[in-house]
Amino acid sequence: MAMNFFEITPQQQKATGLAEFMTDLTYKIKDDHDMAVRLMRLAEKLSDLDALFGTRWERDFDADEKKLAVQCVKLMEKQNAST
Repeated sequence: MAMNFFEITPQQQKATGLAEFMTDLTYKIKDDHDMAVRLMRLAEKLSDLDALFGTRWERDFDADEKKLAVQCVKLMEKQNAST
């Protein structure tokens, strides 16, 4: 079944949720401004993941960004499990 251009996949929903979590993290960072900038840039890229003209995981994310995203997923799952 074909998807319409305005529909989003479950992967896009997860990526958007992660992007929101990462954006929230940037407000909690007090001293490491470089990390806050990295999180914001990565969150922006994740918000367009697999969109029609958006970013692609294999092509547009480097190894450091992938590693940071995986770490954030683990942190988000840990926080969700504790609540």
